[in-house]
Amino acid sequence: MTPKTLYSMTGFGEYFTPPPIEGYRITAKSLNHRNLEVQVSLPREWDHLDLGIRKIVSQEIQRGRVEITVSRIDHSASGDAGWLQKALESYRDLLVLKDTLGVVEPVTLDQVLTHLSHERSPSYQPVEPKDGLSASNQAVSRLMESRMTEGRALGTIILDLANEIQDAVTSIERKRPRTLEKTRSQFVAKLKDLTREVIAPESERRLEEEALFYLSRKDNEEEWQRLKIHLTRFKQDLSEGGSIGKSLDFLIQEMQREINTFITKEAHPEIFQPAMGIRNILTKLKEQIQNVE
Repeated sequence: MTPKTLYSMTGFGEYFTPPPIEGYRITAKSLNHRNLEVQVSLPREWDHLDLGIRKIVSQEIQRGRVEITVSRIDHSASGDAGWLQKALESYRDLLVLKDTLGVVEPVTLDQVLTHLSHERSPSYQPVEPKDGLSASNQAVSRLMESRMTEGRALGTIILDLANEIQDAVTSIERKRPRTLEKTRSQFVAKLKDLTREVIAPESERRLEEEALFYLSRKDNEEEWQRLKIHLTRFKQDLSEGGSIGKSLDFLIQEMQREINTFITKEAHPEIFQPAMGIRNILTKLKEQIQNVE
């Protein structure tokens, strides 16, 4: 069985906007979360697209904490020479202002830096919804590609672990009838041996019935059958793929509950040890499932 598309809840996507809205970098990042949580950080000229961007995310993703960030790309002059030129221009502007106002005090470095921080900032027009949402969709699409790539590797790991459990179940299934009968026979024989000298011969039949009744209370057949049912459903969901993280997590919990009860009732080492192995694999499997959407 090969699992179909699974999505990891972790991933990263990035997109640089082309004309007519060039100059922006959109990042889409997702982390593990029980449900869907969307956080959007936008510059002022993108504020009106907040709800539209959230809708794009919710249409693609069911689980995870998703962070969408739009930031401006600074195309201004870079390097020391560029900053020095700006500082000199600010200094000259302040000198002209000082002379115009008749201020005697000299121009200070703090004044130059303050002037730079309040330098003529560009006026940004609101981004056209069609262009902004289209660019946001590109970033989310790249995030989904990343989640799919991680999900594909995750699906292989999960399938391998599920197959390990299936192999252990098959092995136990072959041994159970023989070990069950052996356990019952040994228990009855030991009980008869211990009570042979103190019990009347006509009571032996009654003693055997009571012994078998006691063993029936320790029977773990129901837990074993439920474990197999949950495992079958788990592998079926895995083969179908999609947003199945919650379903797989529930089935893992149910299998853990059944195997724990099964182990507490199991007395034969030939069954007990591989059952403990199943419990250990389920623990590893649950850790991997936490990453599945």
